[in-house]
Amino acid sequence: MPVITISRQFGAAGLPVGKRLAAQFGAELLDRAIVARAAVRSGIPETELESYDERMPSFWQRVTAALASGSPEPQLAPLPYVDQLPATSMQERLVVVTRLVIEEAAERGNAVIIGRGGAWILGKRADVLHVQLHASMDARIRYLLSRVEEIPPDARPEEKSLRDLCQSLDAARGEYVQRLFGVDWLDARSYDLAVDVGRLGIDRAVDLIASAANALPVVAQS
Repeated sequence: MPVITISRQFGAAGLPVGKRLAAQFGAELLDRAIVARAAVRSGIPETELESYDERMPSFWQRVTAALASGSPEPQLAPLPYVDQLPATSMQERLVVVTRLVIEEAAERGNAVIIGRGGAWILGKRADVLHVQLHASMDARIRYLLSRVEEIPPDARPEEKSLRDLCQSLDAARGEYVQRLFGVDWLDARSYDLAVDVGRLGIDRAVDLIASAANALPVVAQS
Protein backbone atom coordinates (compact mmCIF):
# COMPACT_ATOMS: atom_id res chain seq x y z
CA MET A 1 0.00 0.00 0.00
CA PRO A 2 1.28 3.50 -0.71
CA VAL A 3 2.08 5.65 2.30
CA ILE A 4 -0.70 7.99 3.47
CA THR A 5 -0.07 11.26 5.29
CA ILE A 6 -2.96 12.92 7.08
CA SER A 7 -3.14 16.60 7.98
CA ARG A 8 -6.20 17.37 10.04
CA GLN A 9 -8.08 20.14 11.73
CA PHE A 10 -8.69 19.42 15.37
CA GLY A 11 -12.04 17.67 15.77
CA ALA A 12 -12.04 16.41 12.16
CA ALA A 13 -11.57 12.80 13.28
CA GLY A 14 -7.96 12.49 12.14
CA LEU A 15 -7.04 9.68 14.55
CA PRO A 16 -10.16 7.53 13.97
CA VAL A 17 -9.72 7.86 10.21
CA GLY A 18 -6.02 7.04 10.48
CA LYS A 19 -6.65 4.03 12.69
CA ARG A 20 -9.28 2.60 10.35
CA LEU A 21 -7.03 3.04 7.33
CA ALA A 22 -4.13 1.38 9.14
CA ALA A 23 -6.34 -1.53 10.19
CA GLN A 24 -7.79 -1.91 6.70
CA PHE A 25 -4.38 -2.08 5.05
CA GLY A 26 -2.49 -3.74 7.89
CA ALA A 27 -0.30 -0.64 7.91
CA GLU A 28 1.96 0.95 10.48
CA LEU A 29 0.28 3.90 12.22
CA LEU A 30 2.48 6.83 13.21
CA ASP A 31 0.99 9.57 15.35
CA ARG A 32 2.04 10.40 18.91
CA ALA A 33 4.34 7.39 18.67
CA ILE A 34 6.61 9.60 16.55
CA VAL A 35 7.16 11.91 19.50
CA ALA A 36 7.78 9.02 21.89
CA ARG A 37 10.34 7.40 19.64
CA ALA A 38 11.97 10.72 18.85
CA ALA A 39 12.36 11.25 22.60
CA VAL A 40 14.01 7.89 23.13
CA ARG A 41 16.30 8.24 20.13
CA SER A 42 17.41 11.77 20.84
CA GLY A 43 17.94 11.27 24.54
CA ILE A 44 15.35 13.89 25.52
CA PRO A 45 12.70 12.95 28.15
CA GLU A 46 9.30 12.52 26.53
CA THR A 47 7.72 14.71 29.22
CA GLU A 48 9.84 17.62 28.03
CA LEU A 49 8.98 16.95 24.40
CA GLU A 50 5.26 17.32 24.98
CA SER A 51 5.57 21.10 24.84
CA TYR A 52 6.92 20.78 21.30
CA ASP A 53 4.23 18.33 20.13
CA GLU A 54 2.64 20.71 17.61
CA ARG A 55 2.53 23.22 20.46
CA MET A 56 -0.44 21.71 22.24
CA PRO A 57 -1.54 23.95 25.15
CA SER A 58 -0.73 22.02 28.34
CA PHE A 59 -4.11 22.87 29.94
CA TRP A 60 -5.87 20.84 27.28
CA GLN A 61 -3.55 17.83 27.19
CA ARG A 62 -5.71 15.71 29.46
CA VAL A 63 -8.83 16.64 27.48
CA THR A 64 -7.36 15.70 24.11
CA ALA A 65 -5.78 12.58 25.58
CA ALA A 66 -9.23 11.52 26.74
CA LEU A 67 -10.77 12.29 23.34
CA ALA A 68 -8.25 10.19 21.43
CA SER A 69 -6.57 7.04 22.65
CA GLY A 70 -2.88 6.70 21.90
CA SER A 71 -1.72 4.61 18.96
CA PRO A 72 0.53 1.60 19.54
CA GLU A 73 4.23 2.23 19.15
CA PRO A 74 5.73 0.30 16.22
CA GLN A 75 9.09 -1.36 16.75
CA LEU A 76 11.96 0.26 14.87
CA ALA A 77 15.66 -0.39 14.69
CA PRO A 78 17.81 2.20 16.49
CA LEU A 79 19.07 5.16 14.53
CA PRO A 80 22.86 4.71 14.56
CA TYR A 81 23.49 8.34 13.62
CA VAL A 82 21.37 10.14 16.21
CA ASP A 83 24.37 10.65 18.46
CA GLN A 84 26.10 12.36 15.55
CA LEU A 85 23.47 15.09 15.29
CA PRO A 86 24.80 18.55 16.08
CA ALA A 87 24.26 19.85 19.59
CA THR A 88 21.34 22.13 18.75
CA SER A 89 18.33 23.19 20.78
CA MET A 90 15.84 20.58 21.99
CA GLN A 91 13.30 21.71 19.42
CA GLU A 92 15.75 21.58 16.50
CA ARG A 93 16.93 18.14 17.57
CA LEU A 94 13.35 16.88 17.79
CA VAL A 95 12.55 18.21 14.31
CA VAL A 96 15.56 16.42 12.81
CA VAL A 97 14.78 13.09 14.48
CA THR A 98 11.06 13.30 13.69
CA ARG A 99 11.94 13.83 10.03
CA LEU A 100 14.19 10.76 10.12
CA VAL A 101 11.42 8.65 11.69
CA ILE A 102 8.92 9.72 9.02
CA GLU A 103 11.37 9.16 6.18
CA GLU A 104 12.19 5.69 7.54
CA ALA A 105 8.49 4.78 7.63
CA ALA A 106 8.04 5.98 4.04
CA GLU A 107 10.97 3.89 2.88
CA ARG A 108 9.46 0.78 4.45
CA GLY A 109 6.08 1.61 2.88
CA ASN A 110 2.62 0.63 4.13
CA ALA A 111 2.26 3.39 6.69
CA VAL A 112 -0.30 5.97 7.79
CA ILE A 113 1.35 9.12 9.15
CA ILE A 114 -0.79 11.62 11.07
CA GLY A 115 0.43 15.19 11.40
CA ARG A 116 4.02 16.25 12.13
CA GLY A 117 4.37 17.79 8.69
CA GLY A 118 4.46 14.45 6.89
CA ALA A 119 3.12 15.96 3.67
CA TRP A 120 6.03 18.40 3.44
CA ILE A 121 8.71 16.05 4.73
CA LEU A 122 7.92 13.46 2.07
CA GLY A 123 6.97 15.83 -0.75
CA LYS A 124 5.49 14.71 -4.05
CA ARG A 125 6.61 11.10 -4.03
CA ALA A 126 4.69 8.90 -6.44
CA ASP A 127 3.94 6.33 -3.73
CA VAL A 128 2.66 8.78 -1.10
CA LEU A 129 -0.91 10.08 -0.81
CA HIS A 130 -1.28 13.38 1.03
CA VAL A 131 -4.71 13.85 2.62
CA GLN A 132 -6.25 16.81 4.41
CA LEU A 133 -9.22 16.32 6.72
CA HIS A 134 -11.46 19.24 7.57
CA ALA A 135 -14.97 20.00 8.76
CA SER A 136 -17.08 22.99 9.68
CA MET A 137 -16.66 24.26 13.21
CA ASP A 138 -20.19 23.13 14.09
CA ALA A 139 -19.47 19.62 12.81
CA ARG A 140 -16.23 19.44 14.77
CA ILE A 141 -17.97 20.57 17.95
CA ARG A 142 -20.69 17.93 17.43
CA TYR A 143 -18.02 15.28 16.98
CA LEU A 144 -16.16 16.28 20.14
CA LEU A 145 -19.37 16.52 22.18
CA SER A 146 -20.37 13.05 20.99
CA ARG A 147 -17.30 11.76 22.79
CA VAL A 148 -17.67 13.84 25.93
CA GLU A 149 -18.46 10.76 28.01
CA GLU A 150 -14.83 9.71 27.52
CA ILE A 151 -13.54 12.83 29.29
CA PRO A 152 -13.04 12.77 33.08
CA PRO A 153 -15.93 14.59 34.78
CA ASP A 154 -13.66 17.29 36.22
CA ALA A 155 -12.33 18.11 32.75
CA ARG A 156 -15.49 18.10 30.66
CA PRO A 157 -15.54 21.26 28.55
CA GLU A 158 -18.52 23.28 27.41
CA GLU A 159 -19.23 23.99 23.75
CA LYS A 160 -17.54 27.38 23.88
CA SER A 161 -14.43 25.84 25.42
CA LEU A 162 -14.28 23.23 22.66
CA ARG A 163 -14.67 25.94 20.04
CA ASP A 164 -11.79 27.86 21.61
CA LEU A 165 -9.74 24.65 21.73
CA CYS A 166 -10.32 23.96 18.03
CA GLN A 167 -9.24 27.48 17.12
CA SER A 168 -6.21 27.33 19.40
CA LEU A 169 -4.92 23.99 18.16
CA ASP A 170 -5.60 24.83 14.52
CA ALA A 171 -3.62 28.03 14.94
CA ALA A 172 -0.81 26.11 16.65
CA ARG A 173 -0.66 23.50 13.90
CA GLY A 174 -0.69 26.20 11.25
CA GLU A 175 2.17 27.99 12.99
CA TYR A 176 4.09 24.72 13.35
CA VAL A 177 3.90 24.02 9.60
CA GLN A 178 4.59 27.63 8.62
CA ARG A 179 7.62 27.82 10.88
CA LEU A 180 9.17 24.54 9.78
CA PHE A 181 8.19 24.40 6.11
CA GLY A 182 7.20 27.94 5.16
CA VAL A 183 3.77 26.97 3.81
CA ASP A 184 0.09 27.45 4.65
CA TRP A 185 -1.16 24.11 5.98
CA LEU A 186 -4.66 24.81 4.60
CA ASP A 187 -3.44 25.38 1.04
CA ALA A 188 -5.11 22.64 -1.01
CA ARG A 189 -2.14 22.50 -3.37
CA SER A 190 -0.17 20.67 -0.68
CA TYR A 191 -2.56 17.71 -0.81
CA ASP A 192 -3.76 15.08 -3.25
CA LEU A 193 -7.15 14.76 -1.56
CA ALA A 194 -9.13 17.02 0.77
CA VAL A 195 -12.08 15.46 2.58
CA ASP A 196 -14.88 17.18 4.49
CA VAL A 197 -15.39 14.62 7.25
CA GLY A 198 -18.22 16.65 8.72
CA ARG A 199 -20.33 16.22 5.59
CA LEU A 200 -19.26 12.73 4.54
CA GLY A 201 -18.68 11.02 7.87
CA ILE A 202 -15.79 8.82 8.93
CA ASP A 203 -16.80 5.69 7.01
CA ARG A 204 -17.11 7.43 3.64
CA ALA A 205 -13.95 9.43 4.29
CA VAL A 206 -12.03 6.19 4.88
CA ASP A 207 -13.49 4.66 1.72
CA LEU A 208 -12.48 7.67 -0.38
CA ILE A 209 -8.95 7.74 0.97
CA ALA A 210 -8.51 3.98 0.57
CA SER A 211 -9.71 4.16 -3.03
CA ALA A 212 -7.28 6.97 -3.81
CA ALA A 213 -4.42 5.12 -2.09
CA ASN A 214 -5.13 1.97 -4.10
CA ALA A 215 -4.92 3.99 -7.32
CA LEU A 216 -1.35 5.12 -6.64
CA PRO A 217 1.58 3.15 -8.04
CA VAL A 218 3.38 0.76 -5.74
CA VAL A 219 7.07 1.60 -5.82
CA ALA A 220 9.42 -1.28 -5.12
CA GLN A 221 11.46 -0.74 -1.98
CA SER A 222 15.23 -0.95 -2.33
